Amino acid sequence: MACLWKQVEGLKIREANVANPIHQKGSARSAQDKAITQELPNVLAESSENLSSIMTSACRSIDIASPALEPALFDKDEVVSAIVELARKGRNPRIRLLIANDNPSNLERHRLVALTRRLTSAVSLRVLSSHPEWHHQTIVIGDQRQVLLLLQGQREQKVLDNPHSVTRWVDVFDRLWHASEQSSELKNHY
Repeated sequence: MACLWKQVEGLKIREANVANPIHQKGSARSAQDKAITQELPNVLAESSENLSSIMTSACRSIDIASPALEPALFDKDEVVSAIVELARKGRNPRIRLLIANDNPSNLERHRLVALTRRLTSAVSLRVLSSHPEWHHQTIVIGDQRQVLLLLQGQREQKVLDNPHSVTRWVDVFDRLWHASEQSSELKNHY
């Protein structure tokens, strides 16, 4: 059976040829699901690599807006080490974590949440459940020089280092941060 490659949400997805009379809708859906499942680890691996690069090169600040601090990206040794290193070596370091959901059961064992309790002067965690400028994409900004954007369910990524584009996302993050509040739920839980 002939197959076509189709670009959907930044991923190459294998799609069965619907002109084939034997073809069933269910089999096309399962083929797409399989392709997405196979491509997602590649996207996460590439995102992890870009995230690590931005985090380790930061000397002054790291800003992260992520709906639930996706454990597949942020609950890793290299991310925690980069933040600890920045907090220790930097002069007046600023690490801001912005999440959409502060449900303690989701974040209970997350290493970055634990880090906010240990490094209280350098790391801040705030909550913003909704805002017109935040469509719950993940935004990582290193030293206001580089931005990693993860869009559409973390399936598409962009790395920006153009000063104009970076400034735009820094301004967006600042507006989100000012609209957010401290997590009373996490404060009460811990």
